[in-house]
Amino acid sequence: MHILLEVLAELVWFVDIYYKELCSERTLQSNSKGFFLTFADYVADQVGEHWIKNKFGKLKNDIERIKCVYESNETQDLVENFLGNVKEIYRPKNGDFSQKRRLEAERFLKQKEYQKALQLYCQSVLRAPKTGSNTKIDSGLSLSLALWGRAQAFIGLKKYSNALCDIQQALKENLPGSYKGQAFWKMGVCYRGLGEDNRAKVSFDLAEKMLHNDEENIKMLNEDRKGIMAREVIKKPNELPKLVKQNDNFPSASEKLSVKTSKDAGRYVIANQDISSGETLVVESPYAACLLPDMFGLFCHNCFNSLETPLGCPECSSVAFCSAACRDEAISTYHKYECKYLDLLIGSGMSILAHTALRMITQNGLEKSLAIRKNRKKEKVYQLCTHSELRPASDFLQRTLMASFLLRCLQKAGFFHDKTEDKVLPSEEQYQIGDMLLFNLQMLQFNAHEVYHAKCDPDKTLKDSQLVYIGVAVYLTTSLFNHDCFPATARYFLGKNIILTAARPLKANDPVPENYGPIFTKKILPDRQRSLSSRYWFKCQCQACIQNWPAFNMGLETATKRLRCPTEKCSKCYTLPLLKESFECSECKKLINLSNKIILLHWCEEQYQVAFQYMDSNQLKEAIDVLTLAIDTFYKIALPPHKATHLAEAMLCICFNHMAVK
Repeated sequence: MHILLEVLAELVWFVDIYYKELCSERTLQSNSKGFFLTFADYVADQVGEHWIKNKFGKLKNDIERIKCVYESNETQDLVENFLGNVKEIYRPKNGDFSQKRRLEAERFLKQKEYQKALQLYCQSVLRAPKTGSNTKIDSGLSLSLALWGRAQAFIGLKKYSNALCDIQQALKENLPGSYKGQAFWKMGVCYRGLGEDNRAKVSFDLAEKMLHNDEENIKMLNEDRKGIMAREVIKKPNELPKLVKQNDNFPSASEKLSVKTSKDAGRYVIANQDISSGETLVVESPYAACLLPDMFGLFCHNCFNSLETPLGCPECSSVAFCSAACRDEAISTYHKYECKYLDLLIGSGMSILAHTALRMITQNGLEKSLAIRKNRKKEKVYQLCTHSELRPASDFLQRTLMASFLLRCLQKAGFFHDKTEDKVLPSEEQYQIGDMLLFNLQMLQFNAHEVYHAKCDPDKTLKDSQLVYIGVAVYLTTSLFNHDCFPATARYFLGKNIILTAARPLKANDPVPENYGPIFTKKILPDRQRSLSSRYWFKCQCQACIQNWPAFNMGLETATKRLRCPTEKCSKCYTLPLLKESFECSECKKLINLSNKIILLHWCEEQYQVAFQYMDSNQLKEAIDVLTLAIDTFYKIALPPHKATHLAEAMLCICFNHMAVK
């Protein structure tokens, strides 16, 4: 029997080691059909385990590792042969396709099937070549004609603000002169629909002059000028919440937070004042962020907002932007280097974390990146953990090879001063960027956050809504929060900005933990521990793990309810039901009466149900107000775990997520 237990223990250890390696590989290549890991495995096989462990594994820093794979006799030819094949692979613009989609859309427009027309016009806009680049199709004006057509579809749908944006953009893209009278006419319609009557008058007057003696069109214009129109109610864009007062050391965080350091926990966040549930704790824009490839057609590549009037990159057809401002920001920084290699990167199977490692470089450009590296001891991003002391040599080799692949893409994209694309061996400044890429690939494994967008099916209640994973970002302040399977924060996103709110009340000096994925209400202890140790390389010692709190549908429903002793600073708690409600506390020796606390506990549970009813009727603010008061009250009188309260905390998170997209 003893031997059998030893064999089983060894088997579990082997499985967990394999799972840890698999999790680590997934942070480099997430698509099993990609070619990168095939290359990395081939290199590992050729050089052998002894070389990896005893030569490569003895290297002391990232710059030595990146130089080694290029210059070592064992790897030099393997790496140069592979990197020599790196070339532009991207989906270019296609005038024929754009024209075909536009003509299909025009048929639906004539039939007043505006939604179908809109979808086709969007495809036409995104595939249209840069204005003037292909004069054989639409005289080089495919983009302006696609935008003009899409504006008509938006007008048909009474989305006048979107139509106005497209008309103005079409004019910037050199809309043919024969359309300009109609363009100002339709601008007048849009301004009327938006309630801007003075601008509407100016547009109609200009249009009438441009139409000259076209009596039929002028008659229709005057009908639009004077006719009754339904006004579009413009939804104001959601604004980022304001912190009551910013933290002096961490401007994205509340003044109620402090950062501490200990040997066991590393850096972690605590409350330096009492905090109520629902309070905003962090409002932070990302240091870097990348959209998932599957989301390229649904969200803006730059700001992560949902696409309504998508505009494309002037060169490639892979990405879309919500506005000209986002497009111009992207193509003037990171996208000009990534554009023509994006399909190659995706085809490699590269993970979203690896893409973010590259984005941290491309968004800053060469000079700023080198300055960051030079000043790395003071840069906050370089203070984030990499667990390099725990990383095996085989993992370092995979990441170094990925860094060399990303570095080669930068060489080919013209990122460096040395424009010699055929030269694979890096220069000194290129090695420095390779060193930064290798650091990023390690750091992001433990510090990146998944970005979500709330999605609710109209046929389902808000409680049944989903959070859709759309991208990854690294946040310098939010990354300081440690994990707890019983988190004190709820997170939501506005675009790619993260907001952390208090999910439960906290007292001064309490830790303020986040959650890295496995939460005790949804995963049992062994699954949580396995996930955290394999993905983040630590064993969780939170209260929910130490006490093995039960999950939903696995015992939490029958967990005993515990009330706090009402005496201040007394830590004693009492399990319901009680034999009597008045008695002497066995710890503080005071005479106590728990009848009011029992009443309040029932009140909390009733209030949770009231909040859920508000959610069902989409009254989110009212639901948040009820939930936060009831949750605060619960923690004053009782102790977790408590099913109804943890469900209320989850619903509070859902409310905040849907407030962000409402």
